[in-house]
Amino acid sequence: ARHYTFQTQTWDLAVFEQSFYNTIHGNFMFNTFEKTNHFAIHFSPFLLLLVPFYALWQNPYNLLILQALALALGALPLYLLAKQHLNDRWPILIAILYLIYPSLHWVNLFDFHAVSFAIPLILASFYFLNKKQYLWMALFLILTTSVAENIIVAVFFIGLYVLFFKNKKVGLIIALASLIYFVLVAKLIMPAFGGGIVRLDRYAQFGTTATEIITNVITNPGLTIQTIFTPAKFLYLFKVFLPVAFIPFVAWPYLILFIPGLAQNLLAVLESQFTNFYQYDSILIPFIFVSVIFGLKKLLDKQRYSQRIIGSIIIFCALISFTWNSPLSPFNFPLARFTHPRAKVFKNIVKMVPEDASVAAYTNLVPHLTHRQYIYMLGQEPFLTDYVIIDGQDLLGFANQDEFDKYFDQYRQQADQYEMAIIDERYYILTRKN
Repeated sequence: ARHYTFQTQTWDLAVFEQSFYNTIHGNFMFNTFEKTNHFAIHFSPFLLLLVPFYALWQNPYNLLILQALALALGALPLYLLAKQHLNDRWPILIAILYLIYPSLHWVNLFDFHAVSFAIPLILASFYFLNKKQYLWMALFLILTTSVAENIIVAVFFIGLYVLFFKNKKVGLIIALASLIYFVLVAKLIMPAFGGGIVRLDRYAQFGTTATEIITNVITNPGLTIQTIFTPAKFLYLFKVFLPVAFIPFVAWPYLILFIPGLAQNLLAVLESQFTNFYQYDSILIPFIFVSVIFGLKKLLDKQRYSQRIIGSIIIFCALISFTWNSPLSPFNFPLARFTHPRAKVFKNIVKMVPEDASVAAYTNLVPHLTHRQYIYMLGQEPFLTDYVIIDGQDLLGFANQDEFDKYFDQYRQQADQYEMAIIDERYYILTRKN
């Protein structure tokens, strides 16, 4: 529904959609937004497993449906894992808690991301770990590491957990293999594609390189505490753990699994990483629910509280969180967006653009125009394109009005080459003559 009503964006649906489209048509994982092979920015070979599905229906809706299915399927290994350790109705309750978990809804709602596929893969690996079926566990962990380079770090911490609390030999193999693979990806594979580890600027207060950032986080505890202990980040943690009644903290051995996800989000200065509304919680969600199972088992084994009391508290917290924070809550559901009058205008604009034309467009239009060689987010095009589609009342992508005016002047100065149409006194469509 978001895509149908032009709520999806260049970053990140169009980035992935054009990478898939170009792969099908002979330009391997290239997209014009990152101006390079996507694997130079995020090494996600797992995406290649989705290419055959995308080839059957080359459309952004395909990616959105695949992502939703994968996240929903995460309930299955979680249910089976809970069934190994809990009795009665607890497994189905935990599966339901997962499916109504607000962060999961936000991950699914915000366009498409490779990291979301790590959630069901990690849950499946824990199911086979607890069954001691190590070959199946290894398969799912390998798939997990293929999702993205930051997820490799999460697998390294899975290895540490297994090493300390399950099986030393197996844990050591997982930790060493994931560490070696991460170094190869960061130092050899991504540079071979012309890129490397990115987004380090989000941790600029600690340094400019990964080594410098890690060193300063450890050796400068004052700065680390100052970065983490803010009202916004406390609220973020409250949103993450309230839906499961803070039960993960009862299963203390599993807290080691939270380190990469919490470090990624709590040490960042980018607000999006700790608002609970984007894909960044993907690295936390599977560990939260694994620890819920074992935290709950610990509480029930002590027999201090009745199952009825514990279940009532969990259900109460889950319903409060869903009502307060989920986009599917009747109090939050953005119904107005799905009836926005601009959707009809945008559909007509998209129909105006020939498939072989180069385009620079407003971000919400871009995912609907990706099936072409040259498509750019407004203001990012390296040359004057055949079509320019501007929302005159939204400067997204520009720092201020002056920057937008300078951009627009480039095309005004080429008035003899372009025709301009204005729709609803808001949308400007510049078309190269001939």
